[in-house]
Amino acid sequence: MKLPFVAIVPVFNPEPGLVALVEGLVSRFETVVVVDDGSVEETAAFAALPSAVTFLRHATNRGKGRAMKTALAWIAEHRPDACGAVFADGDGQHRLEDIVAVTEKARTDDGVVFGVRDFGRKGVPFRSWWGNRWTAIEVGLLFGFWLKDTQTGLRAVPRRLFPALLTLGGERFEYEAGWFGLLRHLREPIREVPIETIYRGGNRASHFRPWEDTLLTQRALFRRRYHG
Repeated sequence: MKLPFVAIVPVFNPEPGLVALVEGLVSRFETVVVVDDGSVEETAAFAALPSAVTFLRHATNRGKGRAMKTALAWIAEHRPDACGAVFADGDGQHRLEDIVAVTEKARTDDGVVFGVRDFGRKGVPFRSWWGNRWTAIEVGLLFGFWLKDTQTGLRAVPRRLFPALLTLGGERFEYEAGWFGLLRHLREPIREVPIETIYRGGNRASHFRPWEDTLLTQRALFRRRYHG
């Protein structure tokens, strides 16, 4: 039986492996939504996606946060029976088995679940290790969530949180940082499921802009802490 969650994959410039991942998701989830966030490279990959996929597209790049909200808005309107949603990156960092495990935990507990990586392993780029460690300390001090991985893109949420997530501010990576303040306000715990730690080519596929997105993320964390 397929999982009654919607699998969401935001994509900006598809990476090799996207089609295989989505094919796997189609085999395990009742609904799969791929959001093309204004891609300008390797766009032929979208034509190879399974016909069962719901494909949404931004005419221009609007940011990962907006792509996530675009998918949530579509689910709220078109999939009233979906129990929740799981977000997964399409750049090869998330295995199908891990996406399913995170979703199963969210379904069982009716709560928020993060797929967390092991940053103590060899091969983790220094930028990724340091950024996650620093943010983990901030999130713990500001919101009381002492997490192993605060920057994971693998997150599952129950449907009851859709309205709050749709009204949460942020258009790019700062949107995911804003989750912590929102979940603290709603008194929602975050559960963790260990997942495989995968970085391909030193994480060159990441579209995170070191200076711009770091500033936006820091502002989002402190704004949510001190302004609700």
